[in-house]
Amino acid sequence: MEVYREILPQSYLLILADDAPEHPAQDEALDWALRRAVRSGKSSVWVDCTHLHHLPPDACKLLTYYYNKLNKHGMSLILCHLSEEVRQELESLSIIHPPIVATLLDAERYTQQVLQSRASA
Repeated sequence: MEVYREILPQSYLLILADDAPEHPAQDEALDWALRRAVRSGKSSVWVDCTHLHHLPPDACKLLTYYYNKLNKHGMSLILCHLSEEVRQELESLSIIHPPIVATLLDAERYTQQVLQSRASA
């Protein structure tokens, strides 16, 4: 799995893509990118799965682990642009998983709602 990173004003964006055929598998790429996202100081991590056609089981475990870890620290991890196949893989591998939204705009709205609810609590 290829992982691309982008630091946005209010969040940390990870873009996941299937491995290119000529590149070896990068088992550590997602874990490394998520660790950097946790240390970024951003209140949310958005994971864009537009270019992902298959979710490896280890990636599902990592996303669930970091979702729980971030949630405990008042941060959020949000998945967006999941194909139906990737959504089904995620739901079959994990009962508890990060929130899924349709677009990055929806991820921004979700983040704002979470921040507002925490501020009023």
